[in-house]
Amino acid sequence: MAAKNKTWKKVKQYRGIYLMLLPVAIYFIVFSYYPLALGIVNSFQKVKLLGGSEFVGFQNYQTVAESGLYRRALGNSLIVGIGIFLLQFVWGLAIALFLREVKNKVSRSVIQTVTYIPNLLSWSVVGGLWITIFSPTGMVNGFLRLFMGEGYQPIAIMSEAAFARPIMIFTGAWKGAGYFAALFLAAIVSVDESLYESAQLDGATRWQQITRITIPQIVPTLKIVVVLSSMSVLRNFDQIFVMGNSSINDKVQNLLVLIYNDGILKLDVGTATAAATLVLLVTMLISFTVRKLLRYDQAYDN
Repeated sequence: MAAKNKTWKKVKQYRGIYLMLLPVAIYFIVFSYYPLALGIVNSFQKVKLLGGSEFVGFQNYQTVAESGLYRRALGNSLIVGIGIFLLQFVWGLAIALFLREVKNKVSRSVIQTVTYIPNLLSWSVVGGLWITIFSPTGMVNGFLRLFMGEGYQPIAIMSEAAFARPIMIFTGAWKGAGYFAALFLAAIVSVDESLYESAQLDGATRWQQITRITIPQIVPTLKIVVVLSSMSVLRNFDQIFVMGNSSINDKVQNLLVLIYNDGILKLDVGTATAAATLVLLVTMLISFTVRKLLRYDQAYDN
């Protein structure tokens, strides 16, 4: 009884905080946890939009596991997703290291703003931009015609399967590199300047300062970015939906686009929710593996 009274007193004491948290809790319950729970339930059913649904056990999961389309989509998701992350990581780090060397504050702000703007744009805008650039009458074909002469025949680059994955990886990294650069730069500017001054007195070069001071000092931030990014590897829907087409589907169509096709276009809700549940499980597995490989939890426990 005493424990209950103590708990109730704490609730009354912090009721203002609980009231402020209530709308947030309701939002997550209604728009996140309830749809997640409903999706898991539907994954075990043959969902009928009109009339009752039929329980089919693991049949939907078996359909996904045996589907060549889903296996191919998983491979595409991993190749493109990991490729985007790696290029984005290196690109963002390079921008951040470059910005540290820019001493003029105005120039630094302009460069940082320009590199960050693509991250603020939707894939409808970015995708349309790059589709235009790679079109037969676009900038890339224009440059090729300039160097190869009037006899050059324009290429429909966005319809060439050989270019599909490199284009998706490049454009995805281009859009997100500025965001990574902002995270890395925030960590870099917090590094103690006395470390660089001591290194300069010892005759260290710029490269030695980067590899022996800057990078080691921002390792915690690098780990956080890797762990958070690992949860997004399979979640690249917008880019592929906007920039993909039937000519390159074999190379770029990923799990989320396939789930959209099954669930929204074909109304096969059971298979779509089973695939979505598997995407969630694979994402959790990837994130857990990355955390263990980086010893992320041990580092922060210490």
